[in-house]
Amino acid sequence: MFVPADQVIIEAAINEQSSKAQNPHVPVSAEECAADALAAAEAGAAIVHFHARDPQTGALLSPGTEVYAEAMRLINAERPDLLVYPTYTGGADPVARFAFLGELADDPTVHLRSATIDPGAAVFSFFDEDTLEIRGDGLFGVPHSHLEHFLTLAREKGIQYSVVVREPGHVRITVAAHRKGWMTGTVLFKLNLADQALWGLPPSEAAVDTYLGLVPDDIPYTWMAYTYGPSHWDIARLALARGAHVRVGLGDNPVEADGARPTNAELVARAVEMAAAVGREPATPAETLAILGVA
Repeated sequence: MFVPADQVIIEAAINEQSSKAQNPHVPVSAEECAADALAAAEAGAAIVHFHARDPQTGALLSPGTEVYAEAMRLINAERPDLLVYPTYTGGADPVARFAFLGELADDPTVHLRSATIDPGAAVFSFFDEDTLEIRGDGLFGVPHSHLEHFLTLAREKGIQYSVVVREPGHVRITVAAHRKGWMTGTVLFKLNLADQALWGLPPSEAAVDTYLGLVPDDIPYTWMAYTYGPSHWDIARLALARGAHVRVGLGDNPVEADGARPTNAELVARAVEMAAAVGREPATPAETLAILGVA
């Protein structure tokens, strides 16, 4: 059962693994990430996502606990209500893989309250039609035992979470987890579509309908547009018109289709303007938790 909302949850993915060579506005250091998170929040974002990166090389840090903590302390000094969450990497042991989330949640100066999970597996790669180049060949996966551990940890620590969907099976796994009682409340699906991806369905209204059509009527859910490539604004517009939610940010799209290199705050502001066009306002972090049924 889809649960529409009058207000729109806007998430800003401020860096992911985008580089300053692609867009000089991409934040890398903890200080830059904190400043960008606060600017995105001021523009209307309720959720901010970022990757801990080496400030000199830009390389992803795993797990990067101290960098996350440093950035989140700076954010909390001004916006303790903002929902901020890290990424996670691979690992054979689920306890070790997600231990840093518990550390961040237990640290009173950080108080992690948000996270995400990718149930199942996908080969994370892209195809360039012009050069015929395949970029990336990485199998990323979350076995069922890891999913269960993550959801148990989230419940114990009071962490709001979302579910990334890149393949139809990811929805089916989530439904199974809900049936088993690993999940409760309104499920937030992030439909990860991409113009050049070699996973899942290409961005389109039909793709959205296909994924969401796999959710049984008795499971409450909402969804968020999460799109790589030129289609990201079209899918965002679709989500806004349907009472769903939107993710934007330089982490997903560091360069616009016309070559523009905006800031994260500018992307959030555009999403706010698009929402206003259909009579919707951005949700605050507190309102976001209420929409998702989180106490």
